[in-house]
Amino acid sequence: MNIGKRVIAAALFLTLLTGTVGGVNWIFKLKATDGCYAAQMFYKQERNTIDVLCLGSSHTYTNINPAVLWDEYGIASYDLAGSNQPLWNSYYYFKEALKYQEPELVVLDVYRAVETEEYQDDARTAMNTFGLRYSKEYPENVKVSLFPTEPYKDYLLRFPIYHSRYQELKKRDFKRYNGDANGRNYKGFNLNCISTTPFEEFPDVSGIKEVGDMTDKSREYLEKIIELAQEKDIPLLLVAAPYFAGVTEDKKIFNQVELLAESYGVEFMDFNECYREMDLDLKKDFAEASHLNYYGNAKYTRYLGEHIVKNYEVSDRRGDEKYASWEANARFYEQHSANVDLAKTKNQKKYLHKLFSRSDRYTICINVAGDCSFDSGDIRGLLSEYGVDMEQNSTWVFSGGELVYSLPLEQQIEEEDFFYQDMGEDSLAVVTKMQYSEVIGSFPYKTISLEGVRCNAAERGINILVYDNEFHTLVDNVGLNADNDYKLLRY
Repeated sequence: MNIGKRVIAAALFLTLLTGTVGGVNWIFKLKATDGCYAAQMFYKQERNTIDVLCLGSSHTYTNINPAVLWDEYGIASYDLAGSNQPLWNSYYYFKEALKYQEPELVVLDVYRAVETEEYQDDARTAMNTFGLRYSKEYPENVKVSLFPTEPYKDYLLRFPIYHSRYQELKKRDFKRYNGDANGRNYKGFNLNCISTTPFEEFPDVSGIKEVGDMTDKSREYLEKIIELAQEKDIPLLLVAAPYFAGVTEDKKIFNQVELLAESYGVEFMDFNECYREMDLDLKKDFAEASHLNYYGNAKYTRYLGEHIVKNYEVSDRRGDEKYASWEANARFYEQHSANVDLAKTKNQKKYLHKLFSRSDRYTICINVAGDCSFDSGDIRGLLSEYGVDMEQNSTWVFSGGELVYSLPLEQQIEEEDFFYQDMGEDSLAVVTKMQYSEVIGSFPYKTISLEGVRCNAAERGINILVYDNEFHTLVDNVGLNADNDYKLLRY
């Protein structure tokens, strides 16, 4: 083999090796949405398009909703934050962001000013550093984040930390954008769907005047963030989103944050003093004691956005094609939140109305279980409004707003029936013969299955399984329970 061929062979080998190593690293690397993923996707944003950069912890990425800021005010924002992210990590996130973006305003949620330790556990450190690209600042970020006893070099290389997570790999690890249907339009926000009542009443912190002490390290990095913003001539707004857990003690720290902000001429807003102004509902708007849910974050974000547009010069980008991804993200959130709202609805009539008003994007499977003939008059009439005739059929499949399959009552016993629909990543099957029990287990005579999820929430009643064709996800698995006046029962 001559020298030229050897060089070509070596180059080809190195290319294949690099591609293989890169592919393996891409699969194994951490992509959690509460840490690394928001940072990784930040680099997918077009340069100099983020006008409001939101930094901080989960109090940022679950509470500040870029879709609401866009729809209400035309603000192009991004949540560049991580779970329990201490201020030193937020500082390095800020420094990295300025290499790619020229924000008109930076919003920093200062919740982690309450940090009492100088280091976090190794998992949090990985979550709040590994999403960033390698740079001259990256070793500094790792060094200030790690316990001195932790393997510094392993965190610099990263792969030694996560190379053994093969047992944790899921389908999404092999998919582009981590399987997120929002793709490149993602803006760092994570929708919190839980809904609880954390306390009986809102805590009153307005009378707490005592000033607590941040750790020296937290204070140092808060000052670094403020000074970096002022050095770059970028307005900075410090905020504390509303929450419950420990807020009366934390208020003392926020009082120190306020004094520090005043000394630098920076605005600080503690939204724990604004529950009523935001019209927050204790029973509906909180995910749990630390975060707002999808109802509450809309109220908080709207209130924050109104303050921003009144007090800062921030561009309204609506109608600008360069910002089409913010419009797409807002529409994605609108559809996603509608799915969540459907799955939270408890009233039968409201549920069916919401379901069929959005039927063009769903595959809807409806199945009668048990004998519902003698006490289903009202529910029969309600369902018939949407093309579900219980006098004629026992099983229905709607897809894209059209009825694609129904099983007549008289066919249940007289002949075998089988329906299959391939929906790309998932598949739907309707099976109606006992012989299938040998293959799929001891099922009832008639069953609907979507990738192993059975449409059988109610043993006697009307069962409904809802699948989002666009997002490729199961939205709801619910039954109208005949043994309880056809009230909704979720699987």
